[in-house]
Parts: sequence; structure tokens; C-alpha cells
Amino acid sequence: MDNYPELQTSFAPDFSPVVDPAGGSPVSITLVNYSHEFITERVDLTPEECQTYLTDDTFTWVHVQGQPSPRLLMEFGKLFDLHPLALEDVINIGERSKTETFENQMVVILGMPVKRGTRIISEQVTFFLGENYLISFHNGDEDPFKAVKRRLHHPKAALRTRELDYLLYVLVDVIIDHGFPILDEFDDEIEQVEQQLLGPEGVDTFKVLYIIKRELLVLRLKIRPQREALRVLMRDDNNMLNEETKIYLRDCYDHVSRLIDMIEIYRDMTSNMLDVHLSLVNKNTFLSNEVQRKATVWAMLFAPLTFITGIYGMNFANIPELHWAYGFIIAIAVMAGIGVLLAVIFKRRNWL
Repeated sequence: MDNYPELQTSFAPDFSPVVDPAGGSPVSITLVNYSHEFITERVDLTPEECQTYLTDDTFTWVHVQGQPSPRLLMEFGKLFDLHPLALEDVINIGERSKTETFENQMVVILGMPVKRGTRIISEQVTFFLGENYLISFHNGDEDPFKAVKRRLHHPKAALRTRELDYLLYVLVDVIIDHGFPILDEFDDEIEQVEQQLLGPEGVDTFKVLYIIKRELLVLRLKIRPQREALRVLMRDDNNMLNEETKIYLRDCYDHVSRLIDMIEIYRDMTSNMLDVHLSLVNKNTFLSNEVQRKATVWAMLFAPLTFITGIYGMNFANIPELHWAYGFIIAIAVMAGIGVLLAVIFKRRNWL
């Protein structure tokens, strides 16, 4: 424990506002020890029990599911000689995707996006690759590598005939491909909103568009650093990986680039749809203002006529011109003249 003073300090309650020092969620430890001839899988082990499987002629994959406590991480660090700074990144959820190489091990941190309702949640996956072991930490509730474990149990699986760096590639590929179903959902949502936008309910789609654009931005922030992490992983001076595995990792790199391109396309589409939405809102506002303007002009046109009729509608005995023989015709003619004059003035000013 004394070899990890930084770990103990950084996990103190005052310095770790994000994660509970006691561990964020229940933890399960699964071990898969295999070679070309045999395979053994065990669950609910301790770090000490996992270390006993380390031999020169077999490969050991330890998967830690859930949020481990600092004490459990320090046990792994002591038994497997894991770097304390990398262990600190395991606890600090939300680290940027990256690849770091130490003296006897390589650490890969990737963010795995998960969609829950309308929100994008990033679950962190951390890999420690050593000479004959691979340790993976995933802080989510469900194990994303169940299918990989089933493949390992197949006697003729290619995973059984290759080294641990190939297994690392397979696990990284699973995490990256996790983003494609999420983008497919966004594609369906954008298509649905696009149909609604040009319909009668188009003005009410602003909230949906805003949520989609916001979550696409979150997804972009989580996936974009993966490209740099893979670039470092494939570097020529990285002696922890075989050259053949680096070729396979190029496929992962292409997948990340494709994801980023799709996100950018969808963000541009939502931005354009928001512009259309604002245009529709402005158009409706303009039409409403135009109706109100014309109604006001017509009210102004009849205002003086109403004033005249109001004056002569008062019940007084001595009203001027009350007993004229042609008073009614003259009053109608005056009101008509005033109305025509105002109509001509309003027309010249484009008010009508």
C-alpha cells in the first residue's frame, strides 16, 4: 500500500467529489485464463486469486465490472504492478480517451457512449496490457464483453491462437462499434423530426431539435478523442503490440473516423433544421403581424367615420344641420369622401 501515496491522497474525500471513496457500484471480477488447448473462466475472484493464474504459457484476462473502491484498486496495483497514476484515472470517471505506455505495461482509456432515453451517458473502460495479462475495468452496470467471452470458449476461435494484444484489439473494437447503434437511433429521430418540421406541428419541434443537437455534441466530445488514442496505440515505436495487431487496429481507426463524420453530418442536419424552424417561426410571426397591421389600418379608416356618426347620434334637440332637407345625404357624402381620401393615402403608403 505504501507504493501508492498519490493514489491514497487523490482518493481522499476532500479531493474526490465525483466518486464515493467506498466504491460507486457493486463490483464483480471475472477471470478468463486460456491457451490454444484449454480455457478456464471463473467469477467473483479476489485480486490475489487472479494473480495465481499468471504463467508464462497461458494468457490471463481479468475483467472488473462496476466501480471499484480505492482499496481494491490498490490491491490490483500492488499485485500486478500497475502504475498509480493510471489507477487514479480508473477512479476519476470521465477521463479523456487516451493511450499511455509505461515501462512494463500499456494503459488504454476509452469512453463508451450509452444512450438512456434522450441522454448520452459515457461509461469508461480502462485496459492494462502486460506481458501475459490483460486487465479491463468497466464502470457500467452491464458487461459489454459477454459476446467476446463466448467466442473465447469456442475451440477454434482465432482469439485462442493469438496473443493478448489481439484480444485488446477485439475489446477496443467492441467499444468503438457501440456507437453505431446510437447513431442509427439519431438517424431515425432526425428523419422523424424532419417530416414533422414541414407539417402543421413544425413550429413545436424546436425542443426536440435542441435535445438532439445537444446530445450529438456530447457524443462528439466522447468519441473524437478515441481517434488520437488509437493513433498512439498504432505508433511504430509501440513495442507492446505486434505489427499484425496494429493492422487490425487500423480498422478501428476507420470506424472512429466514420463515427465522427456521421456525427458532423447529423449536427449539420440539425443546424439546418433549426434554421428552417426559425424561418417558419419568423414566417408565422410575419403573417400574424401582417394581419394585425391590416386590421389596424382598417380600424383607422373607419375611426373618423365612427366619430362623425357618434356626434350626430347624440340626443340633443338643437344639433346643427339637424333640420336640413339634404343633411343626411350631405353627411353620407362627407363620410364617403373622408373614407376615400384616407384609403388613397393608406394605399400610397402601402398600408393597404
